[in-house]
Amino acid sequence: MLRNALCCSVLWVVSSGCASSSATMRQEEGGGASGAPATEAIARTPAAPGEMPAREPSGYGYTPEEPIKVGGGPAGEREYLQYLRGPEGQRLSFERLGSCCGFEDPSLPYGGGLLDMYEVTYEGLEKPVTLYLDMYRRQEPRAPAGFRLD
Repeated sequence: MLRNALCCSVLWVVSSGCASSSATMRQEEGGGASGAPATEAIARTPAAPGEMPAREPSGYGYTPEEPIKVGGGPAGEREYLQYLRGPEGQRLSFERLGSCCGFEDPSLPYGGGLLDMYEVTYEGLEKPVTLYLDMYRRQEPRAPAGFRLD
């Protein structure tokens, strides 16, 4: 019990430090620190503008239950977002909204982690969307519906 409380406290301190330094920072997608691709991502063919659903997006990346598992910590998240594009290759603007949605995973050092929420938009997008990223666990990233990876 004490170990769980200690782990949660440490995790909260670490995540709140990240939130205070980057939650107010707005980033325009530009050149990354390195010119190399972040991942060997699977790029999905985007839907044509007429095929986009009128309802709120859901599924991969849009819900805490299906986060984009980028791994690599905060740098891994930013690197992924630098290669994410709108359906016609538009560059993104994104802002970290903070952490949410604690999860348990015994394979991680503290037995779990938090997801990060990013508000993402691009020219032509009617209203910004929120994407959920997991900086602790990594799976081959792919683009959420309505986006593509370049």
